[in-house]
Formats: sequence, C-alpha cells, structure tokens
Amino acid sequence: MKITRVRPHLLSLPLPRPVKTAVHDIRTVDTVLVEMETDGGATGVGFCFAFGRHRARALHALVEDLIPLYQGADPRAARALHESAWRAINFVGHAGVAVMALSAVDTACWDLAAQSAGAPLFRLLGGGRSRIPAYASSGLWLDYSADELVAEAQRFLAKGHRAMKMRLGRTPAEDLDRVRLVREAVGPGVRLLADVNQGWDEPTALRVGRALEPFELYWLEEPLPYEDLEGCARVAAALRTPIATGETDYGSLGMRRHLELRAADILMPDLQRMGGVTGFLKAATLCEAFHTPVSSHLFMEASAHLLATAPNGLILEHMDWWQELFEDPLTLVDGEVLLPERPGIGLGLNRKALERFAC
Repeated sequence: MKITRVRPHLLSLPLPRPVKTAVHDIRTVDTVLVEMETDGGATGVGFCFAFGRHRARALHALVEDLIPLYQGADPRAARALHESAWRAINFVGHAGVAVMALSAVDTACWDLAAQSAGAPLFRLLGGGRSRIPAYASSGLWLDYSADELVAEAQRFLAKGHRAMKMRLGRTPAEDLDRVRLVREAVGPGVRLLADVNQGWDEPTALRVGRALEPFELYWLEEPLPYEDLEGCARVAAALRTPIATGETDYGSLGMRRHLELRAADILMPDLQRMGGVTGFLKAATLCEAFHTPVSSHLFMEASAHLLATAPNGLILEHMDWWQELFEDPLTLVDGEVLLPERPGIGLGLNRKALERFAC
C-alpha cells in the first residue's frame, strides 16, 4: 500500500454570522483540506485552518512542502512518517504554521491507516467507547443579545445537546448577568461551560470566578493569557470551578509545564497545534500520567475518535464550522456523539462544497 498523491485544497468557508469573542472578530474559516490517495483507491482526509485567507495560504505552502515526505510511503507507518516530518520542520520550528500543516497531513495518513485495517480510527487505536459526551460550542457568542442567548440555548437543547459553552468578556457585571440568564434558561441539569478567551487578568479571574461559583459551571476556560501559567495555577487552586486551558499549546511538550505547575484541572489539546493524531495521542498520554482529563478543541470529526481512545478523554467540543464539507456528519444522541463505524475517520467528502468554497 503506497501513497500516490497528496492534494491540498485552499477553502474559505463563510460563517452564518460574524463570530465575536474577547480576542477575535471572525467572518470566514480559511481552511486547507488535504486529500491523501493510495494505489488501492482509498482517500484519507485531514485539514487545518486559520482566520484570514492570507494566513491559510501560508498553511497551504507548508503542506506542499511536506508532500515529498509522504509521497510513495506506506500510510500504515503513520507514526514513523510523523517523526520524519517532525525532524524536517525543526529549522522552522515546532510551533506555528509548520505544525498546523503537519497536522492535516498526519490526520489524513491515519485516516488511510485505519481504512487499510477496515476499522474506524478509534478501534484501530484500541478505543473501547463508541460514544463520547459533547458540548455545543457554535453559538452563545459574546455579541449576542440577552434574547439571542436564551433562544440559542433553547435551540441547542432541542437539537439534543446536554452541555453548551458561552463566551465571557464583557464587564464583570454583564458576564454574571448573562451566565445567570443562560443557567435559568437551561436549568440545573445541563452542563454549562464558560470561555473567557484569555480576556482577564488574575485579580479579575479570582473576583469574577468566585462570583460565578453559585452557577455550577462545568468549567471556566482560559481565564488568563495562555503564557501566564503561574497565574493560572493560582486561579485554579483558588476556585471551586474547574479551570480548562491548553488549546494554544504546541506539541505534547507544550502542555508539560501546565501539568507540572497544575495550571489547569482539564487540558484541551488542539489537534492542529499538537501536529495531528500522532501528537494528540502523545499529549493525552502525558496528561493521563498526571491524572489530568483532556477535552478537545475544534476538529470534532477526528477528535471524537481520539477522545474515545484516551482513558482520560472527557468531553468533545461540538463545533460545526466544517460540517458542510462532509457527507456523513457526526450523529448526536442525548448529548453524546456516536462514533462512526465506517473505516477510517468516516468522512465522505462533499465535492460540491469543495468547489463552492474553493479560493
């Protein structure tokens, strides 16, 4: 079995409405989707993305740079190929666009490896769970009005979600009022998560975090700038609400200091910043050694398989930004995503969508 062709597609997916967080104003999700083909006719898929078409072009260039390392290789040697690629990008660094580009190629390679075994990826990796809890993340944005927050929360419930995430970053008083509003709308039995997107300083995190405790948040995400690990450790130690962070780290070693400082209760390896499936698995294993649960950040199609594999896999971020690209979207039942039993990651490409979003 040999890889005969690797094709990167540059895509720009418009969002239904602009997304506002404490740090971003997002209108498009600019994506590089990788198709990896074999001499047996199988196709593996992976993707990476950026906010801004000019940034996505940089990802596209790095993907093209990695193609010769995979062309002609056996995709069943995915770990060895990742190691070779990791050494190859050493000069440009093990962070940033090179790692993101590698993630798309590595994920496509693992997709093929699982297809060659005739098994879904999570079963190839030894996973024993066929469903994973998920939380709705594609809504409850910072710029929503009070009425929009309530309506969105109710829509999530109607779709079968039993957990959802809202964004914070207005004034402390407004944030508290908005959390109260959503909690009252969904009731005490729904897991409610809140994401600050690194928007507070330590005194604010302590003050507002304590005020939020009566609302029984499932977690408080990224309260401080990601590089302030010592401050985050103090916040995690002081608050009753679990602290989640880690989506901005690169590679499994990027999470090590979080673990050593106990800077969070839950870590969130991001598939593209980990460098793909190979890197995510390393990160999850490292976190397991520190008795720390992991969630995911975006990339729900592949991340569902990885969380189902990891003994410390906690909950999946359900973000539907890329759903139109695939013919077989994940199924949600009673707040849990059902893992597809199709070989590989289980993504059938929507060719018309690829044409529509091409740039």
